[in-house]
Amino acid sequence: MKELTIHDIETIIRRDESRILEVKKTTGELNAGMQSGCAFLNTEGGWLFFGIHPTTLKILGQEVAFCLPHHPFQEPVDATPIG
Repeated sequence: MKELTIHDIETIIRRDESRILEVKKTTGELNAGMQSGCAFLNTEGGWLFFGIHPTTLKILGQEVAFCLPHHPFQEPVDATPIG
């Protein structure tokens, strides 16, 4: 899969939230985002974006200032898109 550009993301989010698109304003909504991600994995797949305002659909971006914890015996997580 090719790397997404800002234009690609704008095109995708113009569809508004649906069964295959979920947007979250910040990673502070990580738990809710992961629930959506699991739902996508159990259905047809979909897009999950952080750093997008859910009402205006404006791309805000997200400064990541922490590392997600993982189990010491867990393999590194593959960051490929869901779907």
